[in-house]
Amino acid sequence: MTNKGIELQLGATVVKNENFSFDVDLNFAKNKNEVVDLGGQDSYVLGGQWGMELQAIPGQAYGAIVGFPYLRNDQGQIVYENGLPVTNNEQLAVLGNITPDWTGGANFTFKYKNFDLSTLIDAKMGGELFSMTYMWGRYAGTLAETTIGRETGVVGNGVMSDGNGGWQPNNVVVDAKTFNQYAYNYSNFTESGIFDASYVKLRQVSLGYSLPKNWLRGTFIQDFKVSVVGRNLALLYSKVPHIDPETGFSSSNGEQGQEFGQLPSARTYGFNINVKF
Repeated sequence: MTNKGIELQLGATVVKNENFSFDVDLNFAKNKNEVVDLGGQDSYVLGGQWGMELQAIPGQAYGAIVGFPYLRNDQGQIVYENGLPVTNNEQLAVLGNITPDWTGGANFTFKYKNFDLSTLIDAKMGGELFSMTYMWGRYAGTLAETTIGRETGVVGNGVMSDGNGGWQPNNVVVDAKTFNQYAYNYSNFTESGIFDASYVKLRQVSLGYSLPKNWLRGTFIQDFKVSVVGRNLALLYSKVPHIDPETGFSSSNGEQGQEFGQLPSARTYGFNINVKF
């Protein structure tokens, strides 16, 4: 494999006077990864689950998500037959890749007299993941999306044959249960569980107070600071429904970019006491 990338960090004091200061720290990282050679093999299966495979493929970034896609016409529209999407199960196709386009973050620090407030936001843009939680939730009827068409039926968004070698918009109504259990069945499709794994998170907020120096005069303590800290506070941006896009089985080679029934990520709150002698 080859890796070529760049990492940048920039810090600046935007405002500073006797009682107030505002500092900004930014970081950005981008890495271009490519699997160059597998000793003559066309691909190597790293792992997988429920009809998808995670592969290393020469000429692509590490961690290609491979599975069965929808059958599409020349315009890229999904083909339907009897109101249900058609799978292109003749051969596996690359449906995404776990490697992000870039990562970055921003830390903002405000100080007023003896108080300081620090806010950390981080982001990962690009890359895909496979969510079996979403597919199984659609199949089992436990997600909000499955309430659509329960009384009226579902008309899938795509095209069907017009009987003359062309295409026309799909207009066949299928009951919601049949549609969801077919279109989100892992044995029929993998593509229905692939999502953009990009996210922006409010990673941490910290509010601190330092005791005035004159309070510590005559003691063996030079500095005394108390802080309240919250971590993993909010998911500000995500394209993956119902789950935290940062969740996954583990960071091992064969389990990256895959999610199934993961526990929801938790916010944490605490406090720090920092004493300098």
